[in-house]
Amino acid sequence: MSGDVGGDHHSESSTSFFEGIAWTPQIEEAAQIVALWMTCDLCGAGFWGLPRVGKSEFSKYLEKVASEMFGGTVAVVLLNFDGEVFDKPEKFLVRALVNLDVRAITARLPAVLRVRLVDAIWEKCTPKTERVLVIADEMQNVAPAVYGQFAILESNIAKRFKPFMLVIGQPELQSTVANLRKSINVTGRLYQEVREFCGLSFQQLEEFLRVLDGEESSFTMRHFPGRAVGGWSIVQLVAPIKAAVLSLVDLDKLGLDLFLPMAIVRSTLIYLFLILKDEANVEIEVGAEHVLEAFQQNGFVNDIMAYTKPKRPDPPKPSKRPKSPPALEPPGDAAP
Repeated sequence: MSGDVGGDHHSESSTSFFEGIAWTPQIEEAAQIVALWMTCDLCGAGFWGLPRVGKSEFSKYLEKVASEMFGGTVAVVLLNFDGEVFDKPEKFLVRALVNLDVRAITARLPAVLRVRLVDAIWEKCTPKTERVLVIADEMQNVAPAVYGQFAILESNIAKRFKPFMLVIGQPELQSTVANLRKSINVTGRLYQEVREFCGLSFQQLEEFLRVLDGEESSFTMRHFPGRAVGGWSIVQLVAPIKAAVLSLVDLDKLGLDLFLPMAIVRSTLIYLFLILKDEANVEIEVGAEHVLEAFQQNGFVNDIMAYTKPKRPDPPKPSKRPKSPPALEPPGDAAP
């Protein structure tokens, strides 16, 4: 290795670099999309995305900020269906109740479990509540046969408030939606619109690092004061990360764009930060070779092509409006 990440720095918690950080440009963009969907009174919509792009982080972020975005008038219910397949209404409802810290889950009848679930949702509401946002993460694990439970839940919430059902899942969600198109009762509640949740473009990566660095490069000053004195900041890591990517895939030649999954961004940055923080590496400039070491460690060298997409053609330039013809002048010898 060209940069030592050994020594005492292994004992430092890697989360100390990102403690309390959930924001990314992609998460912010997705939150604004959800706000628009809700403002337009959609019943439900969804996001699908590849693993590790930050979908679950987005759901947690949205849980925290949705109420503030709507002036405290939104109650948020976050459900997570990871770990197993939910192919029966009872399993689905029990997991939802567990998500809401309800202990009375021994009933066998779905109708009884649904009543308890709705009651738990009402407990999250306040006198200011006007809308209820239900976020269902890891929806690829929920069998389509169980989707009717969402329709019933949406109908029950609608008796008091405006409901919005947000579903989030892996790419399998696309085929599920396609197969459900004939079931308007379900698609009209859950999938009025479905969008892809991508990773970060290089431009978004730079924006993320600028926000992380803060005013007057406070992050760089706090963690790497010796380098900050010379005018260096963590935003300059974009260049070696991009160089490392291009050494693996010639994006321009292949006509591709890359969207870096947030889990890879996080682990790569931690690796680079540990190199930078080690006093033994004070003379080392972080380069593409260090990023490639990180990519080897986190496995991105094997998965990179999965996170590429064909380049979108540049939007056509708006056509110029033809100039209005000049006003016709009367002939010089015309009568006044």
